[in-house]
Amino acid sequence: METKILKIRWSGQIALIFLAAAPAAAQVVLPDKSGDFKYGIYHAGFTVEKIDIMIDFLKACSSLRVVSRVTLPNGGERVFLEDARGQRLELLSDPAVKRPSGAEPLHPRDAVAGHAHLAIEVDDAVAARERILAEGYEIVFQVPRDFSEGYIVSEVDAHRVLFIEGPSGVSIEFFEIKKQP
Repeated sequence: METKILKIRWSGQIALIFLAAAPAAAQVVLPDKSGDFKYGIYHAGFTVEKIDIMIDFLKACSSLRVVSRVTLPNGGERVFLEDARGQRLELLSDPAVKRPSGAEPLHPRDAVAGHAHLAIEVDDAVAARERILAEGYEIVFQVPRDFSEGYIVSEVDAHRVLFIEGPSGVSIEFFEIKKQP
C-alpha cells in the first residue's frame, strides 16, 4: 500500500495528512504547540518493541505521563510523554522493529557513537536501586560502586548513578543529584 504525505498550513500550524491508497483513509496530525519552535531540544525519542510495557515502566519510575498517542500508517504508534517540567520523550513502535543482537554494548559499558540512553532524575538512588532489583532488572553499571561511599563529584555537581537495560533494550540511567544543605 502506497502512502502519500501532504503538508499544508492550517491556522498558522503545519498539518500532515497521511493518505493511504487503499483503503482510502486520512489522518491529520497537528503539532503539540502552535509554531512555538525554540532553539532547544524539543524531545528525545526511542523506538521500542512493546510500547505499553515501556509506558508502564516509565510511569512507575518517573513523573512522565502520556500527552499524545497516535497510530501511524505503518501500524505502529507514536506516543509523547511529558514530565512535570515539560520535558518530552517520544516512543515509537513499528511492527518491523528488530531488537539489537546483544552484541551492541549497553551505555556506559563501551564507547559507541550515537548510542543513546535515557536519564531519569531520582531523589534517592538507593531506593531506586532496591525498587529496580525487586522488579527483576539487573544493574549494569553503578557509580560509586558502593553507594555507602557517598557521591562522585563532577564538574557540575555531586551525584550517584546506576544503569539498567530497560524494556526493549533501552539503556536507562537513574541519576541522583546530592541535595545542598
